[in-house]
Amino acid sequence: MGKEIGKVSTEKREPFEIHSANWYKKPLDYQVVIYETNYETHVATITLNRPEKRNALSHQLRGELFHALKVAEGDEEVNVIVIKGEGKCFSAGYDFGGGMGPDEPDFGSQYPGGGHWARYLINQYWQIWELSKVVIAQTHGHVLAGATELCFVCDLVVTTPDCQFGYPPMRNVSAPDLMWFPWALPPRIAREMVYTGDSITGEDAHRHGMVNYCVPKEDIDEFVDVYAQRVGRIHWSLHTVRKRAMQKAYELMGIKEALEICALMQPELDTNEKVMEAYETERKIGRGEMTMREYTAFRDGPYRELRAQEQAILDRSRKTSPL
Repeated sequence: MGKEIGKVSTEKREPFEIHSANWYKKPLDYQVVIYETNYETHVATITLNRPEKRNALSHQLRGELFHALKVAEGDEEVNVIVIKGEGKCFSAGYDFGGGMGPDEPDFGSQYPGGGHWARYLINQYWQIWELSKVVIAQTHGHVLAGATELCFVCDLVVTTPDCQFGYPPMRNVSAPDLMWFPWALPPRIAREMVYTGDSITGEDAHRHGMVNYCVPKEDIDEFVDVYAQRVGRIHWSLHTVRKRAMQKAYELMGIKEALEICALMQPELDTNEKVMEAYETERKIGRGEMTMREYTAFRDGPYRELRAQEQAILDRSRKTSPL
């Protein structure tokens, strides 16, 4: 047992090691992302590679993703970065089914105490916002909950017509962690998504200006490859200055303050009786008492039924309305 002098323990500690910029000089032995570079086109591609978990954003995946982003940022030959998902979807959101233990990746201040998670995530995502390279999100399948936040801070987004963008956890827990909706969508669409937890298709996202392009699923890999080449023809040093100017414009409009205020309001939601009940139900997934499929059916089933009723009314009215 080490002695204590005042409040300073003399117990033997592990030696301090500096994780300097050299830690990001080259990719590491990633387990759940794939890092690739093409120096002819000056494009780095980072693939979220947990297809069996629908690329759920576990601590491990987010840690590897942000390390890979910094590797690409420091590579003089990379002008643009593409983030995509392996398998059936881009990402189903944060991994509350078992990949969110106590060892959170270090993204700066940990913000201990109330509202920790939302403020911690904002600190994480500002790293993409501030990144000196242009980041393109290539999406398909599902982009849900935390995955929408990841896409929001990317500079450009390409999707498929049937892709589903949404934040279903708003139906019962204290989400969203980033209130990005009013910054990416028309006001009425943003409100409807927040007040119902409904998703929109990639086609609708493109129509509302939330994404840059909507491309058939069978063509999206080829399209993004060409699109990234076109963006990547401009040297990253020029992109850096213009990206900073672009981001500062949104910051002057109040984007950082608005997102931070939402995060600061999280403790009020976390202590809401209904939210606490929902979290207890959610914990059954981690304990193996409920599957994710059972949980989402319990949470989303009534909304699907009501939405189907709405659609039936709309379809009926279209048939009976005069031309």
